[in-house]
Amino acid sequence: MKLFFAFDLDGTLLRYDNTIHPQNVEMLEKLYESGHFLVVATGRGLSACLDLAKKYPYFHYLVSNNGTLIHDVITKTTINSGTLTKEIVRILLLDCKRTGSICAISTINSLFEFSTKNKHDWLKNQKIMDLHYYNKVSEEQILEIIENETITQFAFRNDSKVIENLYQKWQKQLKNIYKVTITNRIFLDINPLSADKANAIQSLLEKNSLTPSQLIAFGDSSNDYFMLKLARFGFAMEDATPDLLEVATKKIGNCESETIATTLKTLLKNEKELFS
Repeated sequence: MKLFFAFDLDGTLLRYDNTIHPQNVEMLEKLYESGHFLVVATGRGLSACLDLAKKYPYFHYLVSNNGTLIHDVITKTTINSGTLTKEIVRILLLDCKRTGSICAISTINSLFEFSTKNKHDWLKNQKIMDLHYYNKVSEEQILEIIENETITQFAFRNDSKVIENLYQKWQKQLKNIYKVTITNRIFLDINPLSADKANAIQSLLEKNSLTPSQLIAFGDSSNDYFMLKLARFGFAMEDATPDLLEVATKKIGNCESETIATTLKTLLKNEKELFS
């Protein structure tokens, strides 16, 4: 039976140096060669995912920006489920400046970073793994990008307390208009309302004549909640957010270890019994 494996990246499949543990790589290769489907499901932008797929060529699909974009690696086609208006992005940018946050903007083809500060004290104790993928731009440049580009995600990055306050504010103001999600405790992602990893994966399951009973998922943050809830087996990483632990099949080890490979080896030993 073909199975469908979905992996979050930051804090899950990727180590803090942006590599995958060698034993986990071996497992990805084994699953790929066995004819199963593998998908990345992340809040990262598409261009960052494409770079990863070149290094680790085992993924059939790349679900990026929390489900806003679905990229088929084989056909090299991308489905976009929605965008943010220029007006709301300009307003969010003002709040980024007010709070001294890093502003991270995703388009279909590029990633941009803007901040009014050169240094952020809160970064000293944090492990943000994807900032090197972003093009640092000036305020004039970011305003030009907002005017001329299609925005698929706006993200605040700041200390967890600031992010929580921003979440309370924007969750209330944007309810039923945009999706507002805290990821990795120090990111606040704003996406089109229809965007969700689970929705994207459900569409891919249907495309390949599979069902959620054939889905195995791994994650660590609130943006993985519905993905793990959808899955037959949903595994939460060691430092997962409390809400994720509520729907996870099991809590496993951390992203620096071979825990994903170990978990899948145990699961696949009983594949016929579990998935018959």
